[in-house]
Amino acid sequence: MRAHALKQATFVFLFLFVIGGIGAARAQTMSYADAISQLAAACGRDVAKYCRGIPLSGALKTCLDGHAGGLSPGCAQTRATVYDSISRRAAAQRNIGDICEPDIERLCGTSHADAHLVECLKMTSPVAISPRCNQAFLDSGWKTERAQQ
Repeated sequence: MRAHALKQATFVFLFLFVIGGIGAARAQTMSYADAISQLAAACGRDVAKYCRGIPLSGALKTCLDGHAGGLSPGCAQTRATVYDSISRRAAAQRNIGDICEPDIERLCGTSHADAHLVECLKMTSPVAISPRCNQAFLDSGWKTERAQQ
């Protein structure tokens, strides 16, 4: 029960974080499920210690941010890694249409990001896609997550 509540809190926390902060793209990002699992494993005791009773909302992120100096080293490092990765994933998903517009037009036969964007880019060799678009596609998670389905 407590683990389930922690996972729910972490999910809400990550969702609200994604809406609130965006970082620069660099390397492949982790999935949202991996992010939740990593935070739950690394920060469970810290959440129980500092944020007990905090509602499942952005208040949990605020609580952890407010206690950043007191978090266990493992939680602090995992938190930073997860925040960075989820920020990059959200930015890539939000901006892929703009970043990849020339590639979409050249490779997919359309001038805008439509429902077939992921399918088109997934079926195209990474060599044919511009480096910036390829990075955005990788960071969005759509390339690897769709490939595993």
